[in-house]
Amino acid sequence: MDLFSELSGQLDTLLLGPPILAVVVGLFIGIIVGVLPGLGPLLGVTLAIPFTFHLEPVTGVALLMGIYQGGSFGGAITAIVLGIPGTPIAAATLLDGRPMAEAGRASDAVTLATLGSWFGGIISGIALLLFAPILADIALEFGPAEIFCLALLGLTAIATLSEASAVKGLFAGVLGLLLATIGADPYTGVSRFNFGMTELSGGITFVALLVGIFAIPEVLRQIERHDMVGRGTIMLSLRWQAVRSLATRVMTYVRSSAVGVTVGAIPGIGGVVSSFIAYKLARDLSRDKDRFGKGEPDGVIATESANSATTGGALIPMLSLGIPGDPIVAVMMGGLLVHGITPGPLLFITDKDVVAGVFGMFLTGALLLLPLAAIMVPLFSRVLRIPRSLLIVIVLLLAVWGTFAVQSRIFDLWTMMIFGLVGYFMVKLEIPRAPLVIGFVLGPVLEVNLRRMSSLAGDAPVDYFLGRPIAAGILVLVALALAYPMLSGLLQARRQRLADAEKTTPQ
Repeated sequence: MDLFSELSGQLDTLLLGPPILAVVVGLFIGIIVGVLPGLGPLLGVTLAIPFTFHLEPVTGVALLMGIYQGGSFGGAITAIVLGIPGTPIAAATLLDGRPMAEAGRASDAVTLATLGSWFGGIISGIALLLFAPILADIALEFGPAEIFCLALLGLTAIATLSEASAVKGLFAGVLGLLLATIGADPYTGVSRFNFGMTELSGGITFVALLVGIFAIPEVLRQIERHDMVGRGTIMLSLRWQAVRSLATRVMTYVRSSAVGVTVGAIPGIGGVVSSFIAYKLARDLSRDKDRFGKGEPDGVIATESANSATTGGALIPMLSLGIPGDPIVAVMMGGLLVHGITPGPLLFITDKDVVAGVFGMFLTGALLLLPLAAIMVPLFSRVLRIPRSLLIVIVLLLAVWGTFAVQSRIFDLWTMMIFGLVGYFMVKLEIPRAPLVIGFVLGPVLEVNLRRMSSLAGDAPVDYFLGRPIAAGILVLVALALAYPMLSGLLQARRQRLADAEKTTPQ
């Protein structure tokens, strides 16, 4: 099928008709739900499904995609300005975005996040248009072994985020893995580690954990400050000087976007994993690794480019194979089914116009994200002008509302508060919180695919891996990712010894 000719034949309808309006409305709604802690694009897309029933298929999907794209970006604003990830995929953005804001560079951080989301969305849109069948075939090759190894690669980010104290980082990562085991066994359905509490039968709610770990400690830290009546004086806006980063840091944009597309095309992984993998790559390949976690622009660019590019990547297996790449795309797939359109290989034959329209609207939404963000971001600067005492109350209310809105359970609020105290003590003890999130996200992926892999491998695990070159290749990357920090540290120590020896040598 010639997607380009099909798309060019629909340009007038797409760009001058209801689809373009639906994308703009979706982006606007998506940014709003992304900014509000605990809500995010999943809830936005879910609530919008009923409104698509009376729309044309392309227009309805355009609305959902706009919410998906806008929501993926909106969470970065809250992460940077308030230190609270508006969405789970913005957790990695907080690592360097928040320190930039605390150093008086909030506008720079928001600008870099906007440019990263914009660039990543465009790259994933182009990849969706050009390589959907090819990448779908590659994703089809990923079985339990490949996904398990990819999750292991994601876990190596714990080492990157824990250089100040490897023991503390490992403790946080293991704690996240253990917390992920609470709930029903994925194979037998038997409840485990729920301490007799039916509320834990489905496991710990991720939003409650995330908001608790990051939002509540920030509130408690602000309360500790003596100046509770002060107002923020920084006006939040897009700093067009930062556009130069598109030229000076182009490899970070491209590499992170490629990570996002690739990881997004693998069902069940998602933007949280892709953003942490991109962050780790950016740090490992940087000449100044010590700047990461202290306000390094590359950290913001990498995470936002990756999680935005994941949106397009996740659509690839859904449209080509009928396999949704993440929960949000699964809801969007339901929206297509409502209109009598069944995603899968036959979609490219029976509904060419729908495929071309979806691809065109996704790319259009990615392009429109930048000008719409330029209009909306200054509005959020009002948050910085609210008296600090009132701002703390608003943040706490948003945290409570966002957490409760997910499942409407009081128990989730208790969970949020408990993890808020855990996060507060982690801050006080200088235990990194990001490894806990990584472990919690990747724990179920590791467990399920390890058990599937064990069943398939039987008594010959080595032969099984040798017969799966992609899995073996990822394992090599895992080994390199673990060895690189150690080798780098040894080389640095050697250089330091040589430098000290030269200083002590008589002239």
